[in-house]
Amino acid sequence: MPTIKMIPMYRFLLALVFLSFLGTTQTTHAQIVKDNTLPDWMTQNKALTAGFLQVPENHDQPDGRQIHIAYAVMKAKEPVEGAFPMIFFSGGPGGETLDEGLVEYLGEHPFRQGRDVILFDQRGIGLSSALPDMSFDSFEILALDADSEKELVLTRKMISDYKLKCAERQVEPAYYNTQQSARDVGMLFKHLGYTKYNLFGGSYGTRLARVVQDLFPERIHASVLDSPAPLSGDFLLNRLDSYSLSLSRIFDYCANTPGCNAEYPELKADYFKAIDHLEKAPLKVTLRDSIPFVINAQDGVYLIRRLLYQANSREKAPELIHAYLNGSGEVLQEVLDFEYRLTGGLNLTMLLSVEKYENFNPANTPKKIREAYRQYPLVPVELGFFDAFYQAGMDWHSGHMAMEERHFEDSDVPSLIFVNRYDPVTPPENGRLFKENLSQGTLLILDEGGHGGGNQDCKDQVIVSFMDHPQQPLDVSCLNLYKE
Repeated sequence: MPTIKMIPMYRFLLALVFLSFLGTTQTTHAQIVKDNTLPDWMTQNKALTAGFLQVPENHDQPDGRQIHIAYAVMKAKEPVEGAFPMIFFSGGPGGETLDEGLVEYLGEHPFRQGRDVILFDQRGIGLSSALPDMSFDSFEILALDADSEKELVLTRKMISDYKLKCAERQVEPAYYNTQQSARDVGMLFKHLGYTKYNLFGGSYGTRLARVVQDLFPERIHASVLDSPAPLSGDFLLNRLDSYSLSLSRIFDYCANTPGCNAEYPELKADYFKAIDHLEKAPLKVTLRDSIPFVINAQDGVYLIRRLLYQANSREKAPELIHAYLNGSGEVLQEVLDFEYRLTGGLNLTMLLSVEKYENFNPANTPKKIREAYRQYPLVPVELGFFDAFYQAGMDWHSGHMAMEERHFEDSDVPSLIFVNRYDPVTPPENGRLFKENLSQGTLLILDEGGHGGGNQDCKDQVIVSFMDHPQQPLDVSCLNLYKE
């Protein structure tokens, strides 16, 4: 399957991405790589200063194998004296940032009005020594009518194949993790030469931003963390938990909203009927008139979870549940197309490399995983893709961050945290967890659906105000805040 071009808002949702940078170049130990080529859309964009930075694949062996990090600096439209640049950390892990459509989108963004914006592809992604990408191979497995046992076999084979591809390129996936990426950022800070930086992280990007914040506190002016992803926790079990929380809140919302309740009076019961129906009679769909896709029970749960990423999830989730029951509905094409677009912007090999190192728990045997499912009655079957990916991914590389090290340090950097009440992957509980280590942290829980998003114009206004004056009280009256 070919990689498709993603429109800016899909990229923005996937990675919650944006950044750009420019600044006074200083001579440091970091060297610009001469033998790599930037795409024409970057070199011909007069608003950008772009290049490559050489970094060690393993920072603990600085004289060992070298890789390159691609970056671009977008100059402020009307520079404001004293306004520190903003550097963006994309989500995923594995979400690209240096995307032509995204850069065009940010070219007119309020963030760029008074300050420089810095964009870079994290190691292993896009233009930065990218890992061979298993994303569309994984999509093909998802599209098959494979039960959990067969899906695990296919996923093990796929991961084994990509392990060989990395070995052929002499790439060590264990070094593609948050800690190594954060040290790349430290070298980038030195190279660009700004006094201080504002951090903006979305989804996984919040994890990377927090590690950068811990390693280089003297270089950070303020930190904005949208949809926080902890360093602690477990790749699979956290997803079971956050999906269950989000879906239960959707059910409560529908039961307490007259219009929704009138149309779907038995939504929770219908959900279980729909999954049971898919288990007995998988639904055959053709995506984009040419891509066959079979939705079985575990795929059904996976796709509901994916739909919950969208801002209109409270309205669309009931529609998708009933499409499963009825065997048809436009929402089926919508959610599959959404999944396909996101696949086109995510390097799944990078995601696995990062998460295997810092969010997989090798003590979770298949037996323990099965026992864990019993705590989540809203997940009546294995969670499609993630269950097999977690079990097969245990053999991806030998790197393993010690469990006792999987936490952030206490920080007094002014930090602003956004999280949506109905978020299926980074729920409000994550925001509370982040705030525990932030003595100058402000947590804003938005009464919104989806993963990120909300009243974006208002959020942008609040973020710009915070980056300008992080110590001053914020006017958040335009936000749709959840009142606990």
